[in-house]
Amino acid sequence: MIWVAWRQHRGEFLGAAILLAGLGVLLLTHGVAMHDAYERLGLRECQLVFLADTDQACIDQVMAFEDDYAGLPQQFTSWLPFLPMVAGMLLGAPLPAREFEQGTWQLAWTQSVTRTRWLATKLVVVFGFVLVASVVFAAGLSWWFEPVYIQRFTSGTFNHAVLVFPGYVLLGVAIGVLAGVVVRRVLVAAAVVIPAYLAVRIPVEFGLRPRYREPLTSDDPDRIAHGWPIDGITIGPGEGFPSVRYQPDDRFWQFQLIETAILLGIAVVLLAIAWRLVLGRGASGRRARPEVAEPVAA
Repeated sequence: MIWVAWRQHRGEFLGAAILLAGLGVLLLTHGVAMHDAYERLGLRECQLVFLADTDQACIDQVMAFEDDYAGLPQQFTSWLPFLPMVAGMLLGAPLPAREFEQGTWQLAWTQSVTRTRWLATKLVVVFGFVLVASVVFAAGLSWWFEPVYIQRFTSGTFNHAVLVFPGYVLLGVAIGVLAGVVVRRVLVAAAVVIPAYLAVRIPVEFGLRPRYREPLTSDDPDRIAHGWPIDGITIGPGEGFPSVRYQPDDRFWQFQLIETAILLGIAVVLLAIAWRLVLGRGASGRRARPEVAEPVAA
């Protein structure tokens, strides 16, 4: 059954692998040159000074480096948040919808394959591929973005780290699976993924993320520069540096774990609903008969 599931979806897997390989070549080619210049110019320490805005020479050097190398990574960060949605449209939605649309579920379920085994095998194959591919791709993105996004809480770094990025991809595919089970038409299910994915991502990223923990308040420019200012600037009394509410840098992995847990929790709920719909009702929409194991020959 695993081999059958692999063959059924090998076109999508091959297309995704080719796309990721092409992006990987681009990341590697550009990233090697960028990292070489970053280390050769000694910009790691200079960037820390740049964040605090205290050394004009460092500011000029960092800005020149970003003019040469930051354009491509910054362009990527503008569309990468939609990649999990595309995964849901191309990998998640067709997983059940194509079977229902083409009627091939009837052949599968009459060949001594229960609905439980049919759905479980498909989910394991597709989600296993998606998990491995997204983790590897996120690791490459984290390496590529390192010289450009020194502040880890920037969207360019946080959204594409090795925990949150796979979490969003798995969520996108889970949304696609549920949409495919409900509407049973590939194109319609793929279209449903778009608003459903955005309805989850926007509140999580912009509403929940800044509030995972109570922000700190500081007027120390070094602490603020390394952290994530979230509530703007409040001018305090006296002549000192303005006080700012911010999330400190050392909460990065804690926030990654929290957000990933939220995304995976939502994905599990969506898959549980899809599972219940498939097992509780047949492809025709009528309540399915209980699954009966094959009699064993004496």
